[in-house]
Amino acid sequence: MKPFNATPPLIDADALVKKDQSRLIHPHLPGDSTERVVVVEGDGCRLRDAHGREYLDATGGLMLAHVGHGRRELIEAAAGQMSQLAYYSSFHEFTNAPSIHLAERLIELAPAPMERVYFTSGGAEAVDAALRMARLYHHRRGEPERTWVLARNFGYHGITYGGAAATGFPMFHQGFGPMMPNVRHLTPPMPFHPELYGGEDPTEFCLRELRETIEEIGAERIAVMIGEPILGVAGVVEPPADYWPRVRELLSAHGILLILDEVITSFGRIGRWFAAEALGVAPDFVVTAKGLTSGYVPLGALLVADRVADVVTRDEGFVGGYTYSGHPTACAVALENLAIVEREDLLTAATDVGGHLGARLRRLEELPIVGQVRQVGMMIAVELTRDPDTGEPLSAEWVPPLVRERAGVIVRNNPNAVLLSPPLVMSHDEADRVAAAVADVLTERATRSTRRKALPATPAPSVLDAAWSQPPAMSELLTAAMEWHFNPKTGSRFWLERAKTLDFDPRADIRTEADLALFPNIVDELRDVRIADLVPRGYGDERIPLDVYESGGTTGSPKRVAWLPDHHERLCAWHSEVLDDRGVPRDVNWLTIGPSGPHIFGPISRTMAHRRGGVPFSVDLDPRWAKKCVAQGRSEETRRYLEHVLDQVEWILRSQDVGVVFTTPPLLEALADHEEMADLINRKVRTLIWGGASMSVDTRGLFRDEVFPDAQLLGFYGSTMVGGGMYERAGLAADAPSTFDPPYPFISMRVVDPDTGETVPYGERGQVVMNHVSRAMLIPNNLERDTALRLPGAPGFGGDAVADIRPVPTFAGTAVVEGVY
Repeated sequence: MKPFNATPPLIDADALVKKDQSRLIHPHLPGDSTERVVVVEGDGCRLRDAHGREYLDATGGLMLAHVGHGRRELIEAAAGQMSQLAYYSSFHEFTNAPSIHLAERLIELAPAPMERVYFTSGGAEAVDAALRMARLYHHRRGEPERTWVLARNFGYHGITYGGAAATGFPMFHQGFGPMMPNVRHLTPPMPFHPELYGGEDPTEFCLRELRETIEEIGAERIAVMIGEPILGVAGVVEPPADYWPRVRELLSAHGILLILDEVITSFGRIGRWFAAEALGVAPDFVVTAKGLTSGYVPLGALLVADRVADVVTRDEGFVGGYTYSGHPTACAVALENLAIVEREDLLTAATDVGGHLGARLRRLEELPIVGQVRQVGMMIAVELTRDPDTGEPLSAEWVPPLVRERAGVIVRNNPNAVLLSPPLVMSHDEADRVAAAVADVLTERATRSTRRKALPATPAPSVLDAAWSQPPAMSELLTAAMEWHFNPKTGSRFWLERAKTLDFDPRADIRTEADLALFPNIVDELRDVRIADLVPRGYGDERIPLDVYESGGTTGSPKRVAWLPDHHERLCAWHSEVLDDRGVPRDVNWLTIGPSGPHIFGPISRTMAHRRGGVPFSVDLDPRWAKKCVAQGRSEETRRYLEHVLDQVEWILRSQDVGVVFTTPPLLEALADHEEMADLINRKVRTLIWGGASMSVDTRGLFRDEVFPDAQLLGFYGSTMVGGGMYERAGLAADAPSTFDPPYPFISMRVVDPDTGETVPYGERGQVVMNHVSRAMLIPNNLERDTALRLPGAPGFGGDAVADIRPVPTFAGTAVVEGVY
């Protein structure tokens, strides 16, 4: 995947939007709407708009973009063909090589009995051509009265005159009539809606209705039936296995032709080249487009059975065509596009990643507003319902804008379903991000609906008491936490008093991660607050063995937090599970080289050593003193202090068995400079955990490959003021910066432009803002003294990740000095 341009093209986005509003008519956009997203760049599944914001494309535009955006091969195919023959007409006897080769390739891939190809500019034109061919076929065979077209409710076939008439959505007919005559819409099989069939089996109902319709109109007056093999716009509805074979048998018995509209389903979308082969049906026409060129240039192709083509091409031939039929540049792009689909095995990818995404989204069926999640390859629909018992539909139009705004993920909707049709090149990691974005928005809505029906007097204990390894949804956690921290019976004195100064109601207005930005940054107020005022009243009047930990005091007097036992237990349990996942050994002793207090560094490591069956050794240091010496240029004093620390470290390493060392990057560098101690570490220590300061890619590589090759190196990023931290992502490439995923939703992060406070696009650097939300602690919107790159979270982690941590030069008017910590 190529990176986007470091600096977006110089585009006046606001001016473009104004021109768009005054000049362009957009499909399905009310004329008074002012919202526009000016897309300027694409790569793979990523898009970027004129303002520089990145998006993840989970729609493929309109269910296409199979090979992803920005494919150099397709650009070169178009340029190469244009340099030879950009365009010439395919009317009459004229033709061109790319259209001939593409027709041959399509027939190789197509299901029987497809043998001929008619090129159009898109799917709707191909539908019209199929309808015209069907009527002409019967006319030339001496049955000119066969003009009727059978279509289906909820079928979509484009908005050209014939296609719109066959489309089974009333919105495409209202105000456009009269429509093409002699079209009858039938009921499609939609098993999730048994109310359509009066208790009858859906296939039996539909076949009976079809037989009765043929008898009513008269078989001798019906030319053709058209249908999508799998309903797409209607919500990814796969028919029962016996539906299409039985429909085909009944139509054939009456001489009625069959058009399968595979504009969406062809060329890999469902994990097959065509849906017809998967459904066991042999149509007379197959309509294709979308995935034929992945949208790089407009092109459609109507595939026709020989027996039909022989009739419609005889005499004067098939009268009528399109200016761009058989366009050589479009056909050249299509050939290369199909080659990519085959070469990269994107049919398998559609099944694999589509199944993964579908499985993640099916978890949403537990929500009361989700009726059913349907997935076929890379076609997915999440159908919403007001009442799961009655199936009453719930509008889904509110979902796409929220998902896009909050998570930078683009999805679509039909009236009551969220639709996803990503490019077939989507990765598992990207699929996880899509699923998390949709889940966050739908879970929030479901939680609000539940609260409206029956608001509990106190938050559900299972949410605030959840293990960090089995987290609730962010919306669930926030609902419970806001009720806990701002209920007069359970909230702390600090937050109950602070709430009086807020211009919003946290219990009503904080529902999403983005809402946490409404809070002011209160950490400076933690410098002199009474520690008892930070303990939530909900813990009761019994004495609690409370601990107090402080920040490093880099920017003035230290800030303090109240550290409650239940929080310490949940945090350390999560730490231990992560260390197990990373292969950090149990039953070994730990050596911590860092402050034993009042920082959290030492106490956490002591607990981890005990919890994992080891003995905690420690070498204490005072980072405040070290930083003061560095800041004042007292280098000799700093050197002597460092030697004092290292002497203690060496004595422990020589005399004791140590399996894990937890320290800081500057102290690791100091250890690396002492050959004997580096040798001791390589012989004894199995894991080196570093945290508390930044580490460059080069330094990390030097430690891993040359200085400490026999020890696992594992980074940690966190702070006392965020109530915990996070470990370096597993599996990073050697040249990738250290990347950290938070234990979401308890800890979440934003990366913002320090001048505007706006979240920066993915891949760009900004200042880190952290949130902590739990029963024990609420520290929202905390601007840290670090900058970082903003990245999407890894699979299994919610929210954003950060990478390449660096301290800011100054913070709150004070120079930042890392020192040894």
